[in-house]
Amino acid sequence: MTTGTLTLYPYLESGTWVFDDERTGLKEEAFVLGATEMITAIVEAKAIPNASRGFALTFSGQPFEDHDVRLIWQRRDPSGSGNWYAGEVAGSRQECWLCPALLLYFPTPPREIFVRAEPLPAGVNPIWTLPTGTLGRRFVGVPKDD
Repeated sequence: MTTGTLTLYPYLESGTWVFDDERTGLKEEAFVLGATEMITAIVEAKAIPNASRGFALTFSGQPFEDHDVRLIWQRRDPSGSGNWYAGEVAGSRQECWLCPALLLYFPTPPREIFVRAEPLPAGVNPIWTLPTGTLGRRFVGVPKDD
């Protein structure tokens, strides 16, 4: 769990932003219910090159220099799973749901989350290749078109 900033490296999978995190065992954890739209707005506003193949997403429960977005906790999801956040993103108010994976990074849902998006650093591969015979875990997968 983070007390400072943490960086994930999202990439686009079937039109949805996902991330892998070897530290937590997450593989293709999807950003859904408004989060993909928020991320798209940020990377487009910042004109991050080749963002679909990966970019750096730094976040913290505390303000940090040059953050792009301040998300404010709105409510716990009525299902008891996940939390809703809202903020000004690329000039418009947007809202998103963050799944229980959030609690792998914070002991409790923070009242505010500060976010910055930047190009993928040289030498960073956003896709974690799982060891043979192992499965990553996932709270939310990429939505499927039926």
